[in-house]
Amino acid sequence: MSTLPTYRPYPVYSGAPAERVLCLVGDVDQDGAQEIVIGSRLPKAEILWFSRTSTGKWMPHQLDGSLYTLEAGGCLADLDGDGDLDLVAGEDYSGNGLYWWEYLEYPTLAWRRRLICQMPGNGSHDQLVADLDGDGRKELFFWNQGSETLFWVPVPDDPRVSPWPGVCPLATGVREEGLAIADVDGDGRRELIAGQSWFRQTAAGWERHIYAQGYVSPKVVAADFDGDGKDEVILAEADASLRGRKYGRLVHLAPGRNAEELWQAEVLHEKLLEPHSLAVADFDGDGRPDFVVGEEGMPDGNDPWPPCQRVYLSRGGSFVEHVIAENVSSHEARVIEVDGKLGIVIKPYRNLRSQYPRPAGTDAIQVLLPE
Repeated sequence: MSTLPTYRPYPVYSGAPAERVLCLVGDVDQDGAQEIVIGSRLPKAEILWFSRTSTGKWMPHQLDGSLYTLEAGGCLADLDGDGDLDLVAGEDYSGNGLYWWEYLEYPTLAWRRRLICQMPGNGSHDQLVADLDGDGRKELFFWNQGSETLFWVPVPDDPRVSPWPGVCPLATGVREEGLAIADVDGDGRRELIAGQSWFRQTAAGWERHIYAQGYVSPKVVAADFDGDGKDEVILAEADASLRGRKYGRLVHLAPGRNAEELWQAEVLHEKLLEPHSLAVADFDGDGRPDFVVGEEGMPDGNDPWPPCQRVYLSRGGSFVEHVIAENVSSHEARVIEVDGKLGIVIKPYRNLRSQYPRPAGTDAIQVLLPE
């Protein structure tokens, strides 16, 4: 299958104007189907998760309504070992807390929020949970932009202890974003990709290797797109306008013979409006990883052109671009499976301080599904 079908938007939720910063997908209630988690910080604190009824309607459940400083990123993982997914997320530029929410038995109940740690600076954009050292214990990796530090901490035997012991800096003097895991050196073990660096854990500690330079606010995903046995990175400059750039670039980065040196960079697109959505999936069913990149549009809504959603199909080291939705914005979009179809959850972001008009539908959450 070499082309893509037409994608059609299906409504999930149409709430009041809000700054919705968090979007995640996972089988939250362990029913075998994926659910959607959406978090807002203004004008009110609201984290909702959406289950799907037998009629196809998405039903919201209040997860928490107390954190007015929620930041983008977040991740879902089973932290307490009870078989269901918990939520990890941090505060934005105005707070220094990192938290996890414990899923409770009944969806109508609010989840229990617990403090993981107070960070030395404000803001945690992006977290990731994985067992990278293979010891059977999960680790949490998180950025703290205010202190220009990347941290990691093993998940405690009892994660309900607060704060978590053993939080350690992994890299300092770095103010970036983006987290992923991949085997970038072809040794059969996964490494941590954080912004423009990748990290290998050794007996002596974490080795940092810079694979890219000169990009701002990097959002990253990784996969073996060219089939050579080594994973590559797709990097998008997610918040380019906030870092002094007019547009954001989309770049394919591939390691050479020595993954510890700077990687070869191929610019796939150099004029995107805040490409804050990036996710990997096999969209055309040919067994190779593809990816979707979504334009958020300008945070204040003053867009020079309508934002688009694009899928890049992998073709053995090259990519073919397909625009699947026009005049649709996404911030932290996620891949989701609905009734056997591979779709994309679209969550917009628009700040509430903007002087520009807020057209009807600006705040709608949708799922793009192939017809």
